[in-house]
Amino acid sequence: MSYPLSQMLPKYEQAFAQCSVQAASEGTVKIVAERMVDLRPHYEAVEKVTGIPWWFAGILHYKEWDQKEPELFTQKVAAVLLDKNYHRAKTRTLEAYLWGLDLWNGFRGGVGAESEWVWAGTNVLKKPSEKIGAAALIRYLADEGTIDIPGSETGMQLVIMSNTIFKAKLAQSTTLGQREKIGVEAGTRLVIVEDEPAEEDHVKVTLPDGVLSGQDDRLEWYVYKGHIKVLGTEPGNKPDDPVEEPDVKIVSPNRGNPIQVPKLGTVYLGEPIIEGGHFSWAEATKNGSRIPVDETVVNGILKIAKVMEEVREVMGNRPITINSWYRDPVTNRRVGGASRSRHLVGDAVDFVVSGIAPPAVNRQLEPWWGDRGGIASASCFTHIDARGHKARWSYGF
Repeated sequence: MSYPLSQMLPKYEQAFAQCSVQAASEGTVKIVAERMVDLRPHYEAVEKVTGIPWWFAGILHYKEWDQKEPELFTQKVAAVLLDKNYHRAKTRTLEAYLWGLDLWNGFRGGVGAESEWVWAGTNVLKKPSEKIGAAALIRYLADEGTIDIPGSETGMQLVIMSNTIFKAKLAQSTTLGQREKIGVEAGTRLVIVEDEPAEEDHVKVTLPDGVLSGQDDRLEWYVYKGHIKVLGTEPGNKPDDPVEEPDVKIVSPNRGNPIQVPKLGTVYLGEPIIEGGHFSWAEATKNGSRIPVDETVVNGILKIAKVMEEVREVMGNRPITINSWYRDPVTNRRVGGASRSRHLVGDAVDFVVSGIAPPAVNRQLEPWWGDRGGIASASCFTHIDARGHKARWSYGF
């Protein structure tokens, strides 16, 4: 019987989300896991050759060799992993690795949450077992902070749209050494920790350890922005930043209170950010309660203000209500924003278009905005940012 990865991923993801080590197994799991850590240099040699995380190799060593003869194991398992094309895996998330472990075992111990090979020693497996499964070891190592597991709970995935090269530094790939670049095929999905705009039309991405063949211990890589898109957001990104009516409108003869902002000096809350525009400094700063901390934030505000004028045009010049624009770090934490939110640098806006539901706004903006930045959907607002590369997610509310 066939167990395709695409169909099985949700089952493994759901199972690990509730996974914990059973009390009766904790002692054995601790002993095995600590031995894995001691033997980590051997497993990292496998990781360098195959791109498979060292802990994956460590689990195979325990399950197949009882952690004996680590040097011989390292030689043999690397060859088998390559022969079985594990190094060509395009989906490198925790649930994919759990499926890969069952695949290695030929699904003989079951599949999904019923796999004894994976779930023995955890609360997931419902039948009695005295064995220790792969997930018990992963759960222990993750809880101890020994590994940063590349699971979907991190929220963000990098989708490779065209064959591309990950580079250790911003330079022509032809000038880089073999250990400074990694070819990655279109269709590959990688869990990432962070994405950040970089120079020369590149994006700097931070990867968990051991998700690419040849990654070694390097976590930060550069990739051409036109070859990728980011899906998802970090856990807990559920901003609740109530709408605050501007104290003074742009159409009012009263310009409102002055505020001092870097780069521009004195501006008035009732003035449009862009000359002749429809969005004011009151809207960008919550009536002057969130003053930009530096010139970078001001540049971000100016950049996204121009975008918002375009958005208004695309949406038929309907009135737009601003929910949230610039957030200082304290405010961002208070309202539940992502730790690396684009609102922190001023180039993101959450808004509502009069008379059009947010999901419909998203659908209309999607083809227009393309890879210029992020768009996210919520039931009560639309998010847009000008990060410079394609990112899409749903807030889930």
